[in-house]
Amino acid sequence: MTDSDGTEGRGSGLLGGRSSSGRESSDDGQSSDATSSGSSGLVAKKNRVREWALLDGNRLVVAGIVVAGIFAVLAGTERLGLVPLDRSQPVYYVFSALISGNLTLITVVVSINQLLLGREFHSPGELESEIRNVVDYRSEVEEHAGEIAPVKPLGFLRLLFENTRREARRIDAMTFGTVGEETRSEVDEVVKSMTDHAERVLDLLDDSSADTFDVLSVTLTTNYAEEIHRIRRIRADHGDDLPESVTDALDTLVDHLQKVDVARQYFKSLYLQEELSSLSRVLLYAGLPAELVSVVVLLGLTARQGTGITPYAHLLLPITVTLAFLPLALLLSFIVRTATVTERTAATIPFTTAKQEQ
Repeated sequence: MTDSDGTEGRGSGLLGGRSSSGRESSDDGQSSDATSSGSSGLVAKKNRVREWALLDGNRLVVAGIVVAGIFAVLAGTERLGLVPLDRSQPVYYVFSALISGNLTLITVVVSINQLLLGREFHSPGELESEIRNVVDYRSEVEEHAGEIAPVKPLGFLRLLFENTRREARRIDAMTFGTVGEETRSEVDEVVKSMTDHAERVLDLLDDSSADTFDVLSVTLTTNYAEEIHRIRRIRADHGDDLPESVTDALDTLVDHLQKVDVARQYFKSLYLQEELSSLSRVLLYAGLPAELVSVVVLLGLTARQGTGITPYAHLLLPITVTLAFLPLALLLSFIVRTATVTERTAATIPFTTAKQEQ
């Protein structure tokens, strides 16, 4: 009985030890999962902040944040005594440089408008050819869709992705029971990828008030060169196993993807013209007050030369210097987005770049 009890006790101890070890392993696994989850969440949050600053955020708000940061740095360094403002000569030089720099922005505005005007001036023959090409492109899209294409970018892009999703689903139905297991698996992978992507884009296009950039932004993650390459690879590797109807449907899907890329590049050109026009106008609106304030402060410093800085300089000078930086902050916020859009739409089918496959 004693032996039995002792054995039972030892057995309980062993079971208890294994249970404790299991709990420790479980706790370690949960801790590892929590750490991994926290790390991925932080990365996702950083990506969202980056995308907001580069693309999604209102450009005026982004410029406002930049200006607020400039003011915080100026006020903080002055408060800490790193940039004493008790002498007028350094301040005089700063405002002289700011005035010259803001005047240079006028040259930037003129250059932007020259670029825009250069795209607007065409001979009647060039205009006729451009219009004919656009009409032919719309007619091809309408032929596949079986309906009249909308005239606004939002509705037109929605129609393109509806065509793409419908064709992908049709291929999925056509390959069921008609091709080998390996071939069907590869086709299913491409079809599912395209269907899921088209549905995500269509969800993003539900906002009827979306502007040209909102429409363009949903197509910045890929130009579908990889998907087209996979479809061509399937045709090359399994062409003998595919019915003619399936190969024709795959060709049609490739054609839809190419039309999406054409629309993407066309909407990019529309967006850049709109954005650069807005930039030139905003720079002039902000540049005139900034230049006026800088000139007034500079004249005030010149008039007080030898008498020192006004007692309110510790507050006024950071504000006026910040205001003088406003045109540069606006230029930064707009150019960052246009540069990002250009980078992510640089390649056209059949090529792609790493920046386009985000």
